[in-house]
Amino acid sequence: MTTNYERGRALEHRVRTHLREQGYEVLRTAGSKSKVDLVAVKTGQILFVQCKRSGALPPAEWNALWDLAAMAGAVPVLAEQLTRGRRYWRLDARKDRPGARQPMTEFQIDELAAVTP
Repeated sequence: MTTNYERGRALEHRVRTHLREQGYEVLRTAGSKSKVDLVAVKTGQILFVQCKRSGALPPAEWNALWDLAAMAGAVPVLAEQLTRGRRYWRLDARKDRPGARQPMTEFQIDELAAVTP
């Protein structure tokens, strides 16, 4: 039987592999209590990625990721597990209103390349 930790780690590994295939250098921060699961770096781009099978982050985790990314000039990204593959979301704002829609938009991994020299 696979534990939640093992399923989460497997998602992190799949996302890491996908980002590497897209030309990013990726560092994984092992441990389930980190604000960031993966740091992905490409020329002129830094992504702080949190991987969640459910596609949802509680407000405290959301805001910690948002604040850290803002401090570092990185893009805060939520990677969501789908039945087949994954989807990426860019966090658009802090999550300050309980019950409100998560302030995020779908993020294409290579969209920054179009605006980065």
